[in-house]
Amino acid sequence: MISNRTLIAKAAITSADLATGGRLNPEQANKFIDYIVDQSAFLKDIRTERMNGPTMDLDFIGVANRIIRKGVEATEPTETAGIQTSKKQLNSVEVILPADISITFLEDNIERAGAEDHIARMLAQQFANDLTDLAWNGDTASADAFVQIDDGIIKLAKTSTATHKFDTNASTDYKGVVFPGMLNMLPNKYKANKAELRFYVSPTVAEAYIEQLTTRQTAWADELLQTGNLPQYKGVTIFPVDFIPDDVLILTLRKNLATGIQRDFTSERVRQPRKRIIEYTMTSRVDAAQIVLDDALVIGYNVA
Repeated sequence: MISNRTLIAKAAITSADLATGGRLNPEQANKFIDYIVDQSAFLKDIRTERMNGPTMDLDFIGVANRIIRKGVEATEPTETAGIQTSKKQLNSVEVILPADISITFLEDNIERAGAEDHIARMLAQQFANDLTDLAWNGDTASADAFVQIDDGIIKLAKTSTATHKFDTNASTDYKGVVFPGMLNMLPNKYKANKAELRFYVSPTVAEAYIEQLTTRQTAWADELLQTGNLPQYKGVTIFPVDFIPDDVLILTLRKNLATGIQRDFTSERVRQPRKRIIEYTMTSRVDAAQIVLDDALVIGYNVA
C-alpha cells in the first residue's frame, strides 16, 4: 500500500498545481502517467505508450519461417526472404475527467495536508479504471456516452478479419473446452515464449477455473481454494481483469495489446461556494486500445 506521502512525491501533482490551470509540465505529466499505470495491473502488463502527439506508430517486425538455404559457391540464392512488417497506429481522442471535491473536506484536511494527496490519488485511480474499462468495452457505435469514446479490444478483435475466433457455444468448461480450444487455434509461431502469453478473462471465469481444478479433494486443491492463486494453463498465465465481460476471453501475447496516453494534460479548478464544492477538471488524449498484430490474437465468445 503506497502511503500518501510517497504517493504525492511520486505523482508530483498537488492541489496548487491543479489550481493554476493550464498544462502540466512534462515531468509532472510523466509522473502522473506513472501513477496511472501503477494503479492498473492490466495497464502494467500490456504495452502502455506515452504519446508525444495525437498519433503514434506501433511497429511489429518479424521474419518468415525456413528462410536459410544451403550455400553453393559462386551461386546466388534464387529465393530471398523479406522482413514481415505490420504497422498499426495509435490515434488519440480527447477525454475529460471531472471531479468534485467538497470544500468541507478541504477545510478539514488543510492542517494535515491530506487533501492534496487525496486529489492526486483519486484522479489517477479514476483515470486508470476508466481507461482499462474503455480499453476492453469501447465501441464508437454505442449510444452510451462513455463507451462510444473509442473502440476497445473486444470490438477490434471481433470485427478484424485477421484475428482468430473461437466459438465457445456458451461453454463454461474452461479447463476441458474453452482454454484448450483457444490455445489450439493460436498459430504455433506465437507459442514459443509462453511466459508472454495471456488468457485475459473476467474474475468470474478465473474463479470458475479454480473450481474446476479443485473437484478432486487433494492438498493442492485445498490450497487453491484457500489462497485463490491462479495456476497457469499449459504454461499460459490466466489474467483476470475486472472490466472483461464473463462471456468473452482473449488469448494473445501481452505486448500485442497497446494503449496510448498523450503527454498533454491540462487542469482547471473552479470554486463553487454555493454548492460547497471545488470542481477539478483534467483533460488529456488517449487511444484506449489497439491490437498490434491481429494474427497473434484469439478471441473466445459465443458466436451464435
